[in-house]
Amino acid sequence: MAIIAAVYVALTMVNPISWGTMQFRVANLVCVLPFIDKKYSLSILLGVAIANAFSPLGIIDVAFGVGTHAMCHALFVFGPGRKLPILAKEAALSIMVAVFIGAELTMLYGIPYGVNVVSLFASTAAILLAGTAVFSPMRKRGIL
Repeated sequence: MAIIAAVYVALTMVNPISWGTMQFRVANLVCVLPFIDKKYSLSILLGVAIANAFSPLGIIDVAFGVGTHAMCHALFVFGPGRKLPILAKEAALSIMVAVFIGAELTMLYGIPYGVNVVSLFASTAAILLAGTAVFSPMRKRGIL
């Protein structure tokens, strides 16, 4: 589990556009793992917390990031949405990131909310789809 959290942190730290309104967080590739197997949930939450601690927004970004992912996991990994198809879960996470992180960035940077929502949704959805393309075949082969 620590390896998955470390991968998330490393991918966030080496990517120069991991923070801000026009972010493209490559680390979100591994965020599909809890949708494949719930045992990865804690790893992702830990990875988000550690990575966001290095954000220019510090503890505020930790709270918003972990809170957003925790709500999504509560609903779609452990809760009533757990039986939904993986693409529906990815859409839900993308929407939640767009709504909540978009609000955070609007409050702190003053960037229009609509701009944040659109850019965050598009980048998160694209990366999650790529993560599914990478990890779903591994699941079918019994690697995950």
